[in-house]
Amino acid sequence: MGMKNLIVIGLAVILAIVCFNMLNQNDSLKVSGNETSCEDPEIKGNQTTYNGELIYHVPGGRYYDVTDAEEWFCTEEEAEEAGYRASEY
Repeated sequence: MGMKNLIVIGLAVILAIVCFNMLNQNDSLKVSGNETSCEDPEIKGNQTTYNGELIYHVPGGRYYDVTDAEEWFCTEEEAEEAGYRASEY
């Protein structure tokens, strides 16, 4: 493999890492709507992997600590208005 190929592969890897990090940052900062009713939303919303259902989790819930939030909400009402339902646990 020539030096030119190694440079191209290296640049492609760096670009992939940068793009992944940018997407990851944007997802972790996503908050429901343009305006929220609080400064520190604690309700986690995510989409299930098995059927695509939108579920929100409140602090103290069974799966709250292991849920990776795709969207954050300040109130349960905000989550429900965005199409989420409460976790059953």
